[in-house]
Amino acid sequence: MTHTLLDTPHFTGIGRRTSDGRHVVAVSLRSYLSVPEIRAALAETLGEEAGGAGAAGETEFVVLHADEAVDADAVSDTRLATGRLHVMRTPGSEVETSLAERVVSMMTEDAVVSMTDSVADLGGDSLMCLELSEAFIGQWGVEIDPVEIFRANSLKELAEDIEARR
Repeated sequence: MTHTLLDTPHFTGIGRRTSDGRHVVAVSLRSYLSVPEIRAALAETLGEEAGGAGAAGETEFVVLHADEAVDADAVSDTRLATGRLHVMRTPGSEVETSLAERVVSMMTEDAVVSMTDSVADLGGDSLMCLELSEAFIGQWGVEIDPVEIFRANSLKELAEDIEARR
């Protein structure tokens, strides 16, 4: 099994291909990055290593805690089975697409957003949740409390909530 060591100004990491072809990476952050920023940095780093074939859509990753080592155990099958991986998932429905577009418009220019991301993953705060709540009323006539928006486990779950309330 071949492991790829990553060393960027923002994080160190280790990655590998699983037996089913997924690319999994464990990263230890050197500075704060939101999940979309990590995904964009991984796409850039892994794309360079693969000769420009960007890897954001294929890469699953876990952010390690400060006391966890960046070693082969961080991406072992055992660890991957128990850890929450950030997986790239594109929008499927019209509501998901509109929601993702709204969220991306609120993010940094290079953010790569997945429907598996939560507002917290995205670095969202109370202002972002308030803006989203107001946008939901304007776009879909759906009122969702900003606290519920922040507590949603993923953008997909939030889109399902919007669709259920329409």
